[in-house]
Amino acid sequence: MGRGRHHRDPRRDDDAAPATKLATRVCMWEFGQNDAKRDSGSKLVRLGLAQTQPIKKAFNGIVLSSEAASVVSPADRATIEASGVAGINCSWNRLDEIPFAALGKARHQRKLPFLVAANTVNYGRPFKMNTAEALAATLAIAGLREDAEALLEPFSYGDEFFRLNAEALERYCAAADAAGVAAAEAAFLEECAADKADARARKADPDAGYLDGMDLPPSDSDGGDDGGYLDGVDLPPSDDEAETGGEEEEAEEEEEDEAAALPAPAAALPAPPAEDVAASPPEPPPDPEAS
Repeated sequence: MGRGRHHRDPRRDDDAAPATKLATRVCMWEFGQNDAKRDSGSKLVRLGLAQTQPIKKAFNGIVLSSEAASVVSPADRATIEASGVAGINCSWNRLDEIPFAALGKARHQRKLPFLVAANTVNYGRPFKMNTAEALAATLAIAGLREDAEALLEPFSYGDEFFRLNAEALERYCAAADAAGVAAAEAAFLEECAADKADARARKADPDAGYLDGMDLPPSDSDGGDDGGYLDGVDLPPSDDEAETGGEEEEAEEEEEDEAAALPAPAAALPAPPAEDVAASPPEPPPDPEAS
């Protein structure tokens, strides 16, 4: 999953009417714990993408709840299409004030698997999605991707949310039910942990090159006269080359650094011009009679 911050789209984050209407009924219980002007759930209601659900009114759709025992899955699609999905619009810091048991049917309460937030408050933090992100994730996992994207379209971080969670969402959507999503989540987190440990090991190993461990095509000596796609590319030295040439390169670098710190040597005296050398008469040969 990648992790660079998104660029804010100035055309979004306003209360202009969305271009797409949802085919799914989206509701939420509002507890007024957040600033309505900045709250994502309140914005969905203002835009007509969601409707407020009275606490005492029955709701037969899927309910997002942090207290649920089961994760949302593609198996929930039929229930969402028939009765909708509802979120609980509240603050992460005041969950103890929420009467979860009174919200919807217990058998329809769901929690989300591992995903990371893209909103500007909790960017990159696992499970810290806001109401709009959580509802969109539920629709996406259930196989209602068009409605999921339409729900986040008014937000500047909407595209970034799907980019950050692309691999995880793909795995969850491929599962058949809640057990499959839970298994996919466990496998995904295990792979992420392994990749992180491998990256740390490479960073700690000064001799490791950035191509170590990659399945590269065979070199010329391995067979074949045709050049490979890496022919002519100035690749970093292999481990064997690094052992023999590393010290020499370091010595050369040290010499260059030291030379840069010393004053420049005096200029060598120029050789005499060619014409001056030619103008000097040669010495006469010795006179044999003189000896």
